[in-house]
Amino acid sequence: MTRAASTTSVTAVRTTTAPTTTASECGYFDATSRCWFLVATPASHPRLWREYLDGARENYRHHGVESVVEYDDIVDGLSTTLFFVALDDVGRVVGGVRVQGPYMCADQAHAVQEWTDHPGIAQVYAMIDGRIPSGVIELKTAWCGAQAERRGELTSALSRIAPHALSLLGVRFAFATAAGYVLDRWATCGGVMEDSIPGVPYPDERYLTRMMWWDKHTYVDKTHHTQLPALLAEAAQLEGAQVPSDSFAEDGLGDGVGRE
Repeated sequence: MTRAASTTSVTAVRTTTAPTTTASECGYFDATSRCWFLVATPASHPRLWREYLDGARENYRHHGVESVVEYDDIVDGLSTTLFFVALDDVGRVVGGVRVQGPYMCADQAHAVQEWTDHPGIAQVYAMIDGRIPSGVIELKTAWCGAQAERRGELTSALSRIAPHALSLLGVRFAFATAAGYVLDRWATCGGVMEDSIPGVPYPDERYLTRMMWWDKHTYVDKTHHTQLPALLAEAAQLEGAQVPSDSFAEDGLGDGVGRE
């Protein structure tokens, strides 16, 4: 297995030099974590995609929940629209998040699997289906590597990815499911915990998984003042960025792009 700290296929970068990009990727620099974030597709950067997934598997294994990654199910990249990967100043993959959607129906969302046979499943379906006309994406497989030099700052940078994904994909809503302590961090960048849906013991009884939503129309007002400067700086770097032409899975997950 490729170690998360190994050099990626992307040209090694320094903090003052952006990594080489192509028409099928874009990116931005986070001054707080001193990491470059590349936004790409599994097809445009297959080796980098593997580095990201291997890092996720290693990280989740450390916490005893490797099965949550569902590595064999997602490694082909077909269910992933975009992935954001953080590179440190020597080009190592030190974290990232992937995005699924926009969805055409709630059954495409991983969240429905997490709540199946648990209280709240009806609300999960209703909430996702009700927002699909405006566009809904789901954030999955977030991780921050222990080898990151500024791990706290990188964790904060990862929490800002949802708004960037909303803008890049032209949809109004994004959601994620995770343990409450993780979502508390993500709430600093406009995410709102969905209190109407009870938590679920996923992947097992050690964790109480909750649902969080971002709304493109309101996330700026809900973003903590400590996060706002970095969020706006990153958004400015992404302004005018083109979504990769190969970014939509073959099963039609991208049909909702552009809906407001």
